[in-house]
Order: sequence, then structure tokens, then C-alpha cells
Amino acid sequence: MRRTARLPEDTKLVLPVRTGQTVREHALTIAIFALTAALAGVGVATTGSVVWLVVGSLCLAGVVLEVQLVRAQAWFGPLLAADSDHVWVRAGGFLAPRSVRLDWAEVTSVTLHRWRGRRKETARYLSFDLTDEATAGLTADPRLASRAGRLTRVFGSPLSIAEQKGLLLDSVLRELRDLAPDGILFAEKE
Repeated sequence: MRRTARLPEDTKLVLPVRTGQTVREHALTIAIFALTAALAGVGVATTGSVVWLVVGSLCLAGVVLEVQLVRAQAWFGPLLAADSDHVWVRAGGFLAPRSVRLDWAEVTSVTLHRWRGRRKETARYLSFDLTDEATAGLTADPRLASRAGRLTRVFGSPLSIAEQKGLLLDSVLRELRDLAPDGILFAEKE
């Protein structure tokens, strides 16, 4: 396991980020925060109240955080890349991208899961189970350890990738199976 900044975009399999979808998902929240901040500015100008100043400041902070989220999700490169020797997985990052490059020998299984939430909502994600040595290397890196621990508690694996609208993980799982050497378990779980 080796930490890398960005995933390569010239491998046999590349799972790109849907930039337009990410921007659309956050656009409404950014607009609401910005409009509320503007209205709070009008409130400060007309009443001089400190309450409006606090509301406006919080809304501006919300705009900044949402823009940073869009930046982190959409412009840090692909989520997954693979060839016959390695698999690269984006492992998070808010201010700078964090990714890992794994040799296929460090991957024990790749599983496509269906998560069921409240109100009959479902989501699918691809998880990578690693050898003990690779997991120890991942958790030893302080920049990756907290996210890996959180993902392991929630999804049972230190590395996972959520399905995006319009991009099905079924085909990604098939392509990974074709690239991986023998001995790696591929499964789908409900």
C-alpha cells in the first residue's frame, strides 16, 4: 500500500467523478446560504442588529464549506483506477486529495453491497477488503486512519466507493474481475 496524491487517468479502468452531478447536488444549498447571507446583510444595514451579523457570518461560512465540498468531490480526479498490476482508490481528502495505490496481492476481496436505509432508501457501494499488512499500513497513516476507521465501522471495509447516478458499479465490478489475478474473491451482497 502506497499513498498517492491523485489517481492515474490513463489506466485500463478509470471510474471518473460526475462533476456536473456533484455541482447540481450542492447548488441549491449554496444558493440558499448565499441568499440568506445577502438578506442578513440587508438586515444588518437596516437594523444594525448583531443577530443579523451572526446569521450572515454563519451563512458565509456555509457557502465556503459547500464550495470546498464540491471542490473535494468533483476536482480531485477519478474515484478508482485499475490495471493488471495495481488498483488505485481515492481515500478521501478535504483540502487535498488522498488516494492509495494497492498491489492486487494486497486485496483479498472486492464486494458490491446494497445498503438499505430508512424510508426504503438504498445505496450501492463497492468495498475492498485488504490483507492485514495493507490494512495496518492504511491505518498507520494519520491522514488516512480516521476515514478508514469510520468506513470499517459503517461498511466493514477500510476502502469503499459509492455508486453515482448514471454510473453503475456492476460493470466496474466485471472490469475489475477481468483485471485482477486469480485468488481474489468478487461478490455481490444485498
